[in-house]
Amino acid sequence: MSTLRMRKITLLTVPLLLFCALMTASARDAVAHSATGAITENGCDHIRDRFPSLARQGKRKVLCVAPVTQPPGRSVLSSTSAADDPPPLPAWCIDPPDDQSKSAWKTRRFAACLINYASVSVYDTTTRALLGRTMINYMHFIGMFNDSLELTDVFAIVRFYSEGELVPDDALSFRLAVSCSYGCTAGDFGPPIALPENSTRYLTPSVPHLVNVPIDGIRTVNTTYELQLTHPGGDTEMINVFPPEKGPYPSPDIRCDRILSGAGCVIPSFIPTLDGLSAYPTVSAHIKRAQASGLPGAPGTTPLHRLADPAKVKKNRDTACPDSLPRPPGLTCDEYPMARTWEGAWTSGGAYSTDMVLDTDNSGAGGKFGALVTRDRLLDRDAFWVDPN
Repeated sequence: MSTLRMRKITLLTVPLLLFCALMTASARDAVAHSATGAITENGCDHIRDRFPSLARQGKRKVLCVAPVTQPPGRSVLSSTSAADDPPPLPAWCIDPPDDQSKSAWKTRRFAACLINYASVSVYDTTTRALLGRTMINYMHFIGMFNDSLELTDVFAIVRFYSEGELVPDDALSFRLAVSCSYGCTAGDFGPPIALPENSTRYLTPSVPHLVNVPIDGIRTVNTTYELQLTHPGGDTEMINVFPPEKGPYPSPDIRCDRILSGAGCVIPSFIPTLDGLSAYPTVSAHIKRAQASGLPGAPGTTPLHRLADPAKVKKNRDTACPDSLPRPPGLTCDEYPMARTWEGAWTSGGAYSTDMVLDTDNSGAGGKFGALVTRDRLLDRDAFWVDPN
């Protein structure tokens, strides 16, 4: 393994190893919580009408996995087992999902994070009795790099609040099955493992996922995961109603390319921000005035989009800052939106702003944008915001 690759993996996994260590300590030090309410069926009610059919098939028990939005209070079954909430994670991971109507994934340009809870219930198909219940909480982290086609996958899971038949440490085994869309090879998370009470299990494929990208091309992929929980004995049916909706859940779309220097992968739905422009005060002041006038690009508003065609970039620049425009000594013409965007003066055909700024500020700000393009792999028409502060 090269020094560079070791650096990449270390930067990604050290915080996650720390998370898992904290999560285990949290479970180990947990105390029983007060009776604040009962665990509800959480999506398993509707499976009861399947019990007679499953019993005729020789399935003596049913294991139902269903979502919960918050850790429950005390269960309807008697037990004192408990676990604290997961320990703190980075704020961008803990906050509500970017779009709660679509997915629980939180994203950044090079990472996605998912945190979920589920209830696991076991029923007798003949008597319809609830035999046991437990809770699982998992954290899923997918990382990528701007100079690699490898995808790093980290998964941590803990079981707690176990009751009835699901109290023993060997009452449940777990496997995370993964598959990749076309053009992606998925690593394997390995064979099933036991899920002891209040003991975090940490999983990552021994071989990273790998995306195959054509020369000078682009490929968008996603990985799909399925939680596979089993109960001792071969006569138990598993019914997974865990979100999203039915069984397997997909990662966000991941785009890998060989168009920019080298090859790398990003989450294209995440919009990066060009910042650090306060170091170039005359440019920063111009952008503030331009955005205040209603021009796009301010964070959280209509973004700008990178323009890669040099000929079109020149037309944008010539339209906003023609050679005939006088430049005082030491100053140069600055246009906003920038010439290297589709919102530029010529490509948009709309409003734009020009101002005379220090030549050093203009070249410095231009370098910052070039660095953003390279670092965040901004391809043609990729969105970004501009923070002039």
